[in-house]
Amino acid sequence: MKKYVTVLLTLALLSLAVFGSGMKFSVLTFYTTDLQNGSYNVWPILYLRIPLTNSFRLNFEDYVMGTHKTFSIGNFQIMQPTYWYMSYRNGDLSAYVGRFKSRHTLTRQMYLLRVGGLYDTVTGAEVDFKNYTYDLGLRYDWKYSEFAAYGGLLGNDYKVYLYASKGNKISLSSDFFLSLKNVSLWGAAAYDLDPSNISFGIPTVLIGGKTYFGALNFAAQYAWRPNQDAAKIWYDFNDPNKVGYPLKDFNSLLTYNFNRRNSIGLLMNWNSNLSVPTFGVKFSHGDLSVTLGSGDLNGGISGVQYLTLDYSNYFSIPLTTHPIFSPSQRSW
Repeated sequence: MKKYVTVLLTLALLSLAVFGSGMKFSVLTFYTTDLQNGSYNVWPILYLRIPLTNSFRLNFEDYVMGTHKTFSIGNFQIMQPTYWYMSYRNGDLSAYVGRFKSRHTLTRQMYLLRVGGLYDTVTGAEVDFKNYTYDLGLRYDWKYSEFAAYGGLLGNDYKVYLYASKGNKISLSSDFFLSLKNVSLWGAAAYDLDPSNISFGIPTVLIGGKTYFGALNFAAQYAWRPNQDAAKIWYDFNDPNKVGYPLKDFNSLLTYNFNRRNSIGLLMNWNSNLSVPTFGVKFSHGDLSVTLGSGDLNGGISGVQYLTLDYSNYFSIPLTTHPIFSPSQRSW
């Protein structure tokens, strides 16, 4: 039944887009397949952008395979999109109101792993002022009565941010990204405090880097969560081996690029819950990759995957180049 509702929603959004000036409908899909037994994971994301003026825009995003709430109009039930929000942008000022993903982190450089920062689903509002020198933001989640703030210093080859949020716990973190001639570095430190019993200890930390030698590049990162009170290490891929504390995690990938679309890489991944590291080789052609490893390569599929195929696809249908109420001007 859910599949039929999703199809109907997609057709409805496309039908609306046909009649809406400035609308854009997009789909981003991630595919992962176990080439040994045929198990697979498909994760499509739908986007609908509706520019109302040059500054205001309605946004709808839906994780099709996720769980959904519904709302009723009379006797008719409609699936609620994962995210729905109004956005505003004018010069250096931007704002968001509704249900949205607040994305502020500098450590999602390798395997989308992150420590600290703000990368949360928010039902509330956020205001951001950002120019070429600094970035300041405030947000409030009315569902959880949580405040958060962040501030960053920006340069041509560096970014440094501080973050703070208060809900059931007080979360404090800082991260940085540094780009040099042939080297990129990133890192973070984060700690969660219990307001009823505040005590500081060793924070969760992450440090990583990538270096380039012509057609070769080497990337590695290390993360450590020392105890239960320290902040979590967040993984976009639900690897069952990466849980618990103390937890140490190491990732590395040596890649040779034949050209812009074709490469071969050697990987070694380890965490403190594994007795031996996972070694592997990865062949990539554009958005398509095949990986052969000595251990589980994907935590999003049940069982152990030694041979996987990954593919991502994105397409967008732009309908007009101007907002609904500003027909002579382009949207952002």
